Amino acid sequence: MKIRVEISEDANEEIIICCKEYTDKIGMIEAVLKNTVNEGRELLFYIGNTEYYLPLADILFFEASGGKVYAHTVSHMYTVRKTLTELLQLLPHSFARASKSVIVNVRLIESLRRELVGNGELTFRECDKRVYFSRGYYASLKDTIDEVRFGK
Repeated sequence: MKIRVEISEDANEEIIICCKEYTDKIGMIEAVLKNTVNEGRELLFYIGNTEYYLPLADILFFEASGGKVYAHTVSHMYTVRKTLTELLQLLPHSFARASKSVIVNVRLIESLRRELVGNGELTFRECDKRVYFSRGYYASLKDTIDEVRFGK
């Protein structure tokens, strides 16, 4: 595999992967690149009429409840003016669906406890906040954790 960087003053930044076929290895490279590009992004959050610009890396999880979407950090809860579906398209690969109403930042998960029926509970580093995941999302959540945290 060759890696080539071309520098041009009039070019837009673009990354192109040329391959004979789309393999798991190419998919992992693509995921790492997308994650790297989006990781430092910020989104607009609200508490009342005050706007906050926070890095995505500070967000523990997003939760839909009562027709609104909330973003949780260690110490605050903000509203977000996007749906969970819209957020999934904007967020880096380090965010994964844990249930129909929750998206979690897998980089900040401290523990994952699975119940016999398949549902379970996630805890996060440096706080007491907990989120429940549903068995229908467990496999994809676990795959994302393995990819992001362990490079599998």
